[in-house]
Amino acid sequence: MGSGYPDVISNIEADIVILDHHMPVGTISQKKKLVHVNPHLFGIDGSYELSASGVSYIVANELGNNKDLVGLSVLGMIGDKQKFTGANLDIINEGVSMGYIERVNGINLYSGKVKDVLMMSTEPYLDFYGKDDELNSFLESIKVSGDKEIDELSHEEVSRLANGIVLRLLKLGIYEGIIDEFIGKKIILKKELLPNAVMLADIVNACGRASAYSIGFAICMRDSNYLEKGLSIWKKFQVELLEEIQRRKDEIKSGKCIKYLVLNDAPSTGPIATILSRYIHTDKPLVVVNIKKNLAKVSSRATMKIAEKVNLGEVMRVSAEKVGGRGGGHKVAAGANIPPEKVDDFLKEVDKLCCAALGS
Repeated sequence: MGSGYPDVISNIEADIVILDHHMPVGTISQKKKLVHVNPHLFGIDGSYELSASGVSYIVANELGNNKDLVGLSVLGMIGDKQKFTGANLDIINEGVSMGYIERVNGINLYSGKVKDVLMMSTEPYLDFYGKDDELNSFLESIKVSGDKEIDELSHEEVSRLANGIVLRLLKLGIYEGIIDEFIGKKIILKKELLPNAVMLADIVNACGRASAYSIGFAICMRDSNYLEKGLSIWKKFQVELLEEIQRRKDEIKSGKCIKYLVLNDAPSTGPIATILSRYIHTDKPLVVVNIKKNLAKVSSRATMKIAEKVNLGEVMRVSAEKVGGRGGGHKVAAGANIPPEKVDDFLKEVDKLCCAALGS
């Protein structure tokens, strides 16, 4: 995240390489050599069209022939909820042409038994966790067996499942743009330990959030000895996340132009904020604050429709600096670290800036 920390980078007594996709802020006055690679510096939208993993992939191929790493670049696109357009699409098409990636018709869901996949799914969030009877009724209504492997469903079964999911999501009141994200083309990573790109992205993400960086790294290095450990970490993370959402979804409070949730010592804020803002509280920007000892960590999220008016990255940066913290990120997803005693002041500032952007 070097692009957003010019003051910190400027004080480092070393040669520096920054590979980032967050919006650059200010000017870096480096003490030694500096290489700064960021899509925003080259007229490419880093919020939607190139992730940090895509930047890293491009640089890796300037250093040598590392085309076989193309599958890893896709994980960042998926993890950051980016679009498969622009530079991202160029990378995917390159992977397809080399035989490392395949795009097939289907639904972007995890692999596994249909019942387990729907129960544990967070993208899309279907609200089936802990609701066995409701899930069984859903499967009966669409005439799909919950014990079948999702990757082995017939074309007709996939179609019925997709229709059923869309109807359920619409009843939940989701942001409609989500539907295009998981129905249509499915990405298969032919050289990775797990061909299911969505599932692999979430496993690596879960390893990172659990501070099990070596396991996530080993999976990316295709060391099969660590795949079961990664799956175990991911399953534990999914259960904690789903249980946290069930507990918190009715605790959301409303400001004038934002919705917010203040937690104490929660496992993480980003995934909670993402799911709540995309599937349950979709009408305003959502801010989730997690107070841990002497630091309050903030995650903010908005739908792409809201992000056309509100730049959350800028809102987080300005609001955090005003209370003695730091913040930044993208239009749709941003974060901050602030002093715990300044949470109320911070939220008031965020609300004020969002109202100004929305014209409210």
